[in-house]
Amino acid sequence: MRHLVEWDQLDVRIDGAKLNAMVASMRVPPIERLGLVFQNGLLRVEGTIRKFVAVPFTVEIRELLPKGMTVRVPLTAATAAGFPLPLLLFRFFREKLPKDLMTFEEPATLVVALDRFLPRSLLSAVQVDIQKIWIIDGGLAVTLGRGGADLVDRSSLTGDPAFTNDHRSTTTGQRLTTHEQRLSDRHE
Repeated sequence: MRHLVEWDQLDVRIDGAKLNAMVASMRVPPIERLGLVFQNGLLRVEGTIRKFVAVPFTVEIRELLPKGMTVRVPLTAATAAGFPLPLLLFRFFREKLPKDLMTFEEPATLVVALDRFLPRSLLSAVQVDIQKIWIIDGGLAVTLGRGGADLVDRSSLTGDPAFTNDHRSTTTGQRLTTHEQRLSDRHE
């Protein structure tokens, strides 16, 4: 299918701080704290689990394996309270994963559906094929293969907080109103 905008290959970066904030908001009990640390070639998931006491944990990820709009995330090492954990224990957390975002596969691999991170209104307008994801300092570098995008019908964006102008501050709105009033006064 032809698109208004098409590309053969596109290199993009994902900001680690913004991704970290998004992931932190997705934590589920018994996880109290969840964060991502991006280092060249290593992604560390750090957090705290509370059962009776708070126990710090880390999970190391050394590669992200994309295919289409799905990314497999092999977990390479894990610790809790500074002690190594067998990766086999992750199968017990399978039921705690947010099923609308990810699933679990053996051996110790998370499977993330990336279409869950895009507004529904964009899914019909954008076609992407993720070819490679590198873990870099401060985030991710992503190479998209052949793809394309079309204009989105603005009526489909109504009510989508990612695309409304309602996020403007009152101060900005007041400044615009004051500026518009001055322009109106000049023309009278």
